[in-house]
Amino acid sequence: MRVPTLVVTDVLMLWPREIGAPATVEEAGLWPVFVLVVEEPAEPRAAGPLFELLARPRPDGELAVVSARCDWSILDRDNALLKASVRGSAGARFAANLIVPARQVLGVLDVVARGATIGVATGRSAVRLGGRVDIRSALHEVVLLSCQPSADLATLADLLGATAGR
Repeated sequence: MRVPTLVVTDVLMLWPREIGAPATVEEAGLWPVFVLVVEEPAEPRAAGPLFELLARPRPDGELAVVSARCDWSILDRDNALLKASVRGSAGARFAANLIVPARQVLGVLDVVARGATIGVATGRSAVRLGGRVDIRSALHEVVLLSCQPSADLATLADLLGATAGR
């Protein structure tokens, strides 16, 4: 099976109003929600269940949560591109490779490495996430990927941070 590749066009960090500083280790499992905004593929069926979840209307208060494995790597060091290989296992079964410009995420990779929730949204959904938005409404616009903490991503964050500091 061919794994679709999706380009991340924007990255958003969602925090409840009362949490205005970086998350503690205990909070990292819930907040922030690190939202990757992806382009909608020309052929939505290519990305299968992920885009079906993004497009499906959900009753008020129902969230789309997928247990997933997210493996991060440096795709192109010269052009500062990262790749997040996402494999959904419970809630929806799918696979996708997300291409992420490193400059957009450099300051938050350490938070994500501790296990912050990753959200995926389309550009259309992301428009509704701008400004001060109600958290319940915001979470309704994304598919939430519950990913485990990643030692590899923490190492990658340290490497990219050291490289950026040169």
